[in-house]
Amino acid sequence: MRRLLLAFSLIVHLPFLSGQNVLIIEGEEFNDVITGVSDGISIPRSQPTDFIFRNNSVTSVNALGYMLQAGDELPGYFNNNLDGAKITGNRFFWNGTDESSTTHALFTGYNVNVVIKYNYLNNTPNGIQRKADGMTDISGVIAYNIIKNPVVGIVVKGMNGIRIYNNTFYSDNTSTQAQRGLIDIQTNTDGGLNAAATGTKIFNNVFYSKNGTLNIKIFETSCLTGFESDYNVFWSETGEPVFEISGITKTFAQWQAMGYDLHSVVLNPDFINLNDFVPRVRLDYGKDLGPDFISGLATEAVWGKTDPMTAIQNGTWQAGARIYKGSDVGMLIYPNPAFDFFYIIIPDSDISYHIFRLFDINGKMVIVGSVDTGSNRIEIPGHLSTGLYSISLEASDMSQTNRKLIILK
Repeated sequence: MRRLLLAFSLIVHLPFLSGQNVLIIEGEEFNDVITGVSDGISIPRSQPTDFIFRNNSVTSVNALGYMLQAGDELPGYFNNNLDGAKITGNRFFWNGTDESSTTHALFTGYNVNVVIKYNYLNNTPNGIQRKADGMTDISGVIAYNIIKNPVVGIVVKGMNGIRIYNNTFYSDNTSTQAQRGLIDIQTNTDGGLNAAATGTKIFNNVFYSKNGTLNIKIFETSCLTGFESDYNVFWSETGEPVFEISGITKTFAQWQAMGYDLHSVVLNPDFINLNDFVPRVRLDYGKDLGPDFISGLATEAVWGKTDPMTAIQNGTWQAGARIYKGSDVGMLIYPNPAFDFFYIIIPDSDISYHIFRLFDINGKMVIVGSVDTGSNRIEIPGHLSTGLYSISLEASDMSQTNRKLIILK
């Protein structure tokens, strides 16, 4: 099976486009039947590569190794060759039986700025791992993923600046392994290193534990430098949510006394079922994270060979991976009021908008330009004054959507 996976990688590898290699693996099914040690899908990384792994299905039963190996375990010559990788819309199903398994499902060690979004991980022993020797992530994110029944959901090991936004974690784990967290944050001491994981940001996630699994486990106090966690939803069927720092268990009250999760809530998300993890009602407990992270998994999203359906945050920012659509999401303006710029955010729909016009209070058109589905940044000309403006979004079939915008100068 590993031989087949490697051959596939070589087929889709397209060399020397735009100055570096491009590797896109999309819409494929992988079934690794090796029960012992397996490297799984091992991504070539001897040269700088634009790597995209999108809308694939990966199943394995291996007791050790990887499902997707898109990085390195140690410092080396090939580190950073997969910087900026995009791993989105995939399904990872681990069907092994070895309770001591440490199989890594989605591994991206020693590469920065990796975007990991819209994935579904089921029963994976070690779900998502970001690992390095003190490297700092600037533009990467782990967002809008569903992680069901891991031994450990996300590991941040020796890498700084990891952002963990709007994920849904569920665990009914009764593993006899040393207790791990739904999120583990730790110093990387492999190979004699001493690289703390600082600056981790954990916002807008849903943590659901059936059997008292630790929500967040911080191995060393050095990893608390720059650490932030807030606007999350926690629920434990066995009582109060629990955390751990340097081997000491913390109740939710003790955790908050340290300054963490002051705006978070302990609340049953009331999932409709434990496969799709759609809350019965909106979870309006999140923090506005800006236009780069405004699109989450729609309540009706499914995984296949095309992108899972997304929904744009609307009203109060919702927590978790699944986002309820608003009653009218033909266009969102962000921020509003605006100063030097604003975004016009257009969701996927049957209507293709192409033109926007900005009018002042007297009905005079002051800006006109082109837009497309997604996030469109609009610069505000310096000569415009403070006031109320209106935006018209137009489509070729004559459909039109209008919004108000306040500009402050």
